[in-house]
Amino acid sequence: MKKPFFAQSALLLCASFFIFLLVWEAISLWLGTFLFPSPQVVALQLANIFGNGVVWPHIFASLYHVLVGLFFGVLAGVALGFILGLSKLASSLFKPIVELLRPIPPIAWIPIAILWFGLGDASAFFIIFVASFFPMFTNVYFGVHSLPLVFARVSKGFGLSPLQKFWHIVLPFTSPYLLTGLKTAVGFSWMAIIAAEMIASQAGLGYFIDYNRLLLMPENVVGAMVIIGFIGFFFEWIVVYAERKLLNWRSVAYA
Repeated sequence: MKKPFFAQSALLLCASFFIFLLVWEAISLWLGTFLFPSPQVVALQLANIFGNGVVWPHIFASLYHVLVGLFFGVLAGVALGFILGLSKLASSLFKPIVELLRPIPPIAWIPIAILWFGLGDASAFFIIFVASFFPMFTNVYFGVHSLPLVFARVSKGFGLSPLQKFWHIVLPFTSPYLLTGLKTAVGFSWMAIIAAEMIASQAGLGYFIDYNRLLLMPENVVGAMVIIGFIGFFFEWIVVYAERKLLNWRSVAYA
């Protein structure tokens, strides 16, 4: 009998966290607590900023930016990935444009976002859209093109309509690629929003980090970095857990 997902990883997670704290403490002793505050100092400051409510608006602002931008970026990436993957004509027309824009880092779009939308939420949404769109599109497009030719022949032999073929064959086959793209998009989005908020926003954890840098409060800077890490870890855990649940058929099919 397989162990539950939580019990399976709890011990390794605790050991990893303990090693991380030891390395952090060693770096703090080496560099000095001002340049790199110790875990104890950061923990006390985290309790302080959570207790007085200073950091909560910035956490909610970052989550708001990421979730809105991620929703539209994922939606557009999935839709265009399927359209170009299933249509040779659409792929010939639009794939070169996507490939031309894809190597441009999301951070490079920040000046353009400021020019177009100014400082605020709209710029952050746009940066997250860019960060999440390309990994979703690439994975979905690749998934559709990885579909074995025999599947198309089977669907034709059974007389499936294009919609039935998509629903019963293409979508189940590409679901692992879709979830991989989602996991990548979440990671890229969470990294991009912090950089965007440092420049193009007046709220969020990125803004909080840059503001405390100017105040020479490294304990708040590192504390915000810890918050970012935990939220990012939680996001990835959700996607991995969903992948295990939704794609449980794979372990049965290949057992």
